[in-house]
Parts: sequence; structure tokens; C-alpha cells
Amino acid sequence: MDDADRIPEDLTELGRLLMRGASTIRWVEAAERLVLQVDNLRDWLIKNHFLRLHMSESGPYAATDFAEAFNAACEISGGGSSALDASGLHRSSFAVLGVAANLCGRVQNSLRYSVHEIDDRDAQAVALAVLYAMGYMDATVDVNGNEVDGWGPNSLAYEDRLSQP
Repeated sequence: MDDADRIPEDLTELGRLLMRGASTIRWVEAAERLVLQVDNLRDWLIKNHFLRLHMSESGPYAATDFAEAFNAACEISGGGSSALDASGLHRSSFAVLGVAANLCGRVQNSLRYSVHEIDDRDAQAVALAVLYAMGYMDATVDVNGNEVDGWGPNSLAYEDRLSQP
């Protein structure tokens, strides 16, 4: 049976198995939780067998091979955006993979090189993962600063600064 066939489709069950695999290491938990929240990335990892189900004496657990996945994605991205799209991985998901791999210590890459590729929805998941890894497990993130029109306090301060001589 193919490993991808055994990965549970139920995200609650998959999350439980990933947390069992993370074994209470907060930054690894943060990376695995991030994978759960970014559908395109999770699907790509499963399809390419980077997110795998394992068996131990105490039962099944799941784990993502972040280093292998990140290296493969970097190789694919060397062919440009069209190669990345052909692989099924979006640019934002690729950037999120870099963050997740870095969070759990599997690769050393700088967030500043990928942050511009992360879309709004994924940015919220990344911010939550970083806070979780730092121990702020009850933190929340509102990318629009609780403003309906999207102009939160940081945007307003930025606009104000730009209008100064």
C-alpha cells in the first residue's frame, strides 16, 4: 500500500498524528501545524511522499521530512515559476515551506528571502506558526489590524510616514 494512501484525509486525525510525531518539541509542532493550514503545501508534501506515516511501538505517527522537501522544491524552483506551477506547488506555498523547514531547524534560510512571496492567507498562518514556536501558543493574528477596509494601524502609520516631508 502506498504511504500517501494511508495518510488520513481527516485533518483532525492528521494533526493528531503529526503532533505525536513532533513529540512536544514546540518549534517542530509549529512547523507541522503550519503544513496543516496551507492546503496546497500539505497536498504537495503528501503527493510527493515528504509527509509520511510511520509506525512505532506506541502506534502510528506522521512526520514531514522538511529538509528533503525543501531541497526538492528548491531544485524545482530553479526552473522558474512555470516549473514550480507544473509541480503543483504555488510560490506562496514554496515560501511557507522555507519558513516551516527553518522553524523546525532542518534548513537555515532567511525569512527575508521568501516573505515577499507569501500571500495574505498564508501570511497569517506563518505569523501564527512563528508565535507558536516562540511559546505564544494562545496568540492570534489579524493581518488587517481588525479593520474591515484593510487599513490597520501599521498601514496608517506607514502612509503617515510617507506623507511627511
